[in-house]
Amino acid sequence: MTRLSVSSALLLAALVAAWQPSKALAAEEDTQFWLMTFATGEVADGTTLTVDGSQRWRSDGRGGDQQTLRFNIDRQLAKGLRVGGGMMVLDAGGLTELRPHQQITLTRGRFESRTRLEERFFDGADRMELRLRQRILYTQPIARGWRATLNGEWFALLQGRNSGQGASTEQWRAQIAVVHRLDKRLEVGAGYWLVVFPRGERSDRISHVPLTTITWHF
Repeated sequence: MTRLSVSSALLLAALVAAWQPSKALAAEEDTQFWLMTFATGEVADGTTLTVDGSQRWRSDGRGGDQQTLRFNIDRQLAKGLRVGGGMMVLDAGGLTELRPHQQITLTRGRFESRTRLEERFFDGADRMELRLRQRILYTQPIARGWRATLNGEWFALLQGRNSGQGASTEQWRAQIAVVHRLDKRLEVGAGYWLVVFPRGERSDRISHVPLTTITWHF
């Protein structure tokens, strides 16, 4: 068996083990599994289009499974500076969310900072929800065709979807992942997200999210 086959088998076994439900988990914790696919490429000089979709398996207690489809266009304005925007459609349990966004991305060496503003429209909500996301990403090459990433992201509600709901921290995310480039156009990856939802005086709600990614470069 090749080294790549062994690594893939071990990685798959770890993901399956992490996904198994545990009776020891507190009521405030759950485990999900996400499959994320991306198609990305340059559509004009300095302009990149990315289309992504995901299937998110979640328990009924977390609102059931989710499906998402999103596009984003980024424009390179200067070295280390991109601006962009796009739209996501998210469906969960028959309810739909529309989510346009705008973003600024700064890169320096192996670090990347992305600031994203999202306008979220929910079925049955009182009003549009406004959310700010700030992410810091670090990328580390680890072998030929392999890289690891580490990122943290803060989600801030500037305006809640319900009347009278003010600003607050909605969630924190921390992710570690490993990505392998199979050839010029195709990459696969696997990782883990820890998602924490602060709830004031109550215990924080925590989600454990093992995930896999497939990226095609056109």
